[in-house]
Amino acid sequence: MPPVIAVIEAAASYRRGLEAALVDAGFTITAEPGDADAVLLALGVPEGCEAADALVAAGKIVVALLPDPTPAGHAHAFEHGVASATPWNADPGDIVTALSHAMDGWARLPVSTVKSLAAEWPGAHTPRPDVTDEEIGWLADLAAGETVARIADATGYSERAMFRRLREVYERLGVTSRAEAILVAERRGLFAGD
Repeated sequence: MPPVIAVIEAAASYRRGLEAALVDAGFTITAEPGDADAVLLALGVPEGCEAADALVAAGKIVVALLPDPTPAGHAHAFEHGVASATPWNADPGDIVTALSHAMDGWARLPVSTVKSLAAEWPGAHTPRPDVTDEEIGWLADLAAGETVARIADATGYSERAMFRRLREVYERLGVTSRAEAILVAERRGLFAGD
């Protein structure tokens, strides 16, 4: 059964044109947002923000049609919990694509918005975790299949003390298990030669 879509837009001619594009793409149209799987919502309409909040709270996939498709306009839409946002004056095919992506769990964003988000959250290049070279060596040994008992014996720690030391390393890496610690170390390039 094709997904059911509602379009909330005050301009009837625009709404009908968008609904025609959706039907051509294989969607079913409803006038009742409560009956829809997803909703295209013009945030510029009166009560658009409240409608977005209510629809998201009801579990609907909402794609905002933005009168202001700037990074700030996208941020405003995402503050209301929408799944994706697109300019209201975009080509209907692009709006259908944005809706399809949102229904698949993806948001489609303009490059300018992505760059703006990256500038807001520069944490992608986080500093090296607070672990010593010796501790990285222990993780590398674990990744190679070494046992905690053998690592403890080689370093002069008791096995119990080694488990405690490793748990402290896991905490500093922000993980709770050996497997997670090894994965984080590999992804962060902490092992020699990475």
